[in-house]
Amino acid sequence: MDFNKAIYTPQEVAEMARVHPSTVLNWIASGKLYAIKLSERTYRIPLRAVIGLLEPESLTSSTINIDPAVKVEIPTGEAPDPKKVYA
Repeated sequence: MDFNKAIYTPQEVAEMARVHPSTVLNWIASGKLYAIKLSERTYRIPLRAVIGLLEPESLTSSTINIDPAVKVEIPTGEAPDPKKVYA
C-alpha cells in the first residue's frame, strides 16, 4: 500500500481498509485505532497508526532507551529551561 501523507481522515482510512467509515470511528472509540480528536466530530489519524492497522508487520518498534546509570537533576526552585540539557 502506498502511504503518501502524514495524517489521514477516517474516510480515507476506511477506503484503504475497505470498510465503512463508521467502522473506522468504532475502531477509534474502542482504542483499536489511535486518532487525534480535533473537535466533537473531527478526527485525524497519523500515518503510523494507519500502518499499524493495515500493515503491522512493516512497523519497526519505536523505543526510547533510558540509561539507568545516568542521573538527571533539575535544580529546585526554578522552572526547567527547555533549551538546557540537564545531566
